[in-house]
Amino acid sequence: MRRPLVWRSALVAAAVTLGCTEPTSPLDVFGTYTLVSVDAKPLPFALPQTGPTRVELLDDVVFLSTSATYSEVGHKRYTTGGIVSLAAPVDAGTFSRRGTAITMESLLFGQWAGTIEDGTLTLVQSGYTLVYKH
Repeated sequence: MRRPLVWRSALVAAAVTLGCTEPTSPLDVFGTYTLVSVDAKPLPFALPQTGPTRVELLDDVVFLSTSATYSEVGHKRYTTGGIVSLAAPVDAGTFSRRGTAITMESLLFGQWAGTIEDGTLTLVQSGYTLVYKH
């Protein structure tokens, strides 16, 4: 007779544990996130100039998929001696999350962390705080 009681107790404990675990599913956050600011400044954002070339971040978009992968594309403007050129850097990788914490694992740039909450993705990369909106 004690066995069913033990099993029920174990099932209740497992249900409570799962119910209290912070969300980790990529299904909750998938979609397109558009960069709106860098270090609380609107776009275009001018990176600190070192040398004769001025670099401006014009835009950036991150797509989080339901398979916990991401892709990213943006546009940068380079100005050197009055000559302007544009580039569209791309990146891809995987992400994981625990509650509002998110970790991005880039194929090109390594790992960086941030938060995702209420349609806002905030990432810290190379000392800059990037804020994206869904």
